[in-house]
Amino acid sequence: MYMKRKQSIVIGIITLIIVLIFFGASRFARHQEIKDAENLLERQLPPETKLPTTNYSLLTTKEVNLPVPFTVQAPYGDWGMPYKEACEEASALMAIRYVFGNNIEDKEDADSAIKDLLRANEVILEYPVDQTLEQVKDLIIEIDTNIPVRIIEDPEVSDLKDELAVGNVIIVPTAGRELKNPFYTQPGPMYHMLVLRGYTEDGYFITNDPGTKRGEGYLYKFERIMNAMHDWNDGDVASGGKRVLVVDPL
Repeated sequence: MYMKRKQSIVIGIITLIIVLIFFGASRFARHQEIKDAENLLERQLPPETKLPTTNYSLLTTKEVNLPVPFTVQAPYGDWGMPYKEACEEASALMAIRYVFGNNIEDKEDADSAIKDLLRANEVILEYPVDQTLEQVKDLIIEIDTNIPVRIIEDPEVSDLKDELAVGNVIIVPTAGRELKNPFYTQPGPMYHMLVLRGYTEDGYFITNDPGTKRGEGYLYKFERIMNAMHDWNDGDVASGGKRVLVVDPL
């Protein structure tokens, strides 16, 4: 009886050792498989996308629609001067109210604020009615030096999406007629600014376009915005540089 118990104990110990060896080998093999897979991934990815990464384009949300308040540049429907040329001021107003988390309450509020910006451009900065993107940057800084604002030269669609995905709003100067907006008074403005507030998964930028009362959340194909993007360039807009103004929330 004693011998049988002793044999059972020995068999149990041997079985336990075999099980431990088996699971240890399995865990080692699994660990090696994972490591081999990671090494293969690293070899297949180009250097700029190797993990870990801070490249926003790998993390960009499929769709973004920021709560940017809207105003048309002619709040009361008067498209004479100065409202005819107030797209820069209207775009700046929408961006400024967004970064402070403030709404544009009504037509009276929009009209008063646009007039204030027009006066700042004319009297303080002494800028002409058509402004470059750099001058719009100066206008925003004149309103509040704490607003983070910067220009990006020659942006790609992915650059714009990355900025929007982290909550930044974008002002875009354009050769307005290249936007082909059917709601503009035709043939459309030679030079125009609008605000990018988001993008869709199927290839559209969501804009606040002050050039039409229907401009809130107006959709333009990525390619339409990128092709129309041109700075003032002393009136030779079609040859103007491709750049955008990024305004970060405070």
